[in-house]
Amino acid sequence: MAKKSQSRKKRKQRKPNVPVYAIPTQESAEQAPQPASAAAAAPTKTAPVTNAVAKKIDWAKEYPYFASDMKRLGVVVLLMVVLLLALNLIFIYVL
Repeated sequence: MAKKSQSRKKRKQRKPNVPVYAIPTQESAEQAPQPASAAAAAPTKTAPVTNAVAKKIDWAKEYPYFASDMKRLGVVVLLMVVLLLALNLIFIYVL
C-alpha cells in the first residue's frame, strides 16, 4: 500500500495563498502623520475588507445569450434522453 504524501493534520493547517488586503480605519486615518521611524515601530490598525455597497446587476443585460443557450441545452438533453429510451426499447424488444 502506498504511503500517504501528507498527513491530515498538515492539510488542515494549510492556508490559502491569497493576499489579505486591509483598509485603514477612520481612527488611524485621523491621526497626525508620524515620522518614518515612529510609523515603523507602531503597527497600524486595519479593518477587514468588506463589500460596503452591493451593486444591483441586471443579469438579462449582462448575459443576453444565457437564456437562449439554456433553452437550447434543455432541448438537446431532452432529445438525448428520448434517444436513449428509444434505443433501450429497441434493444430489449427487437434484438
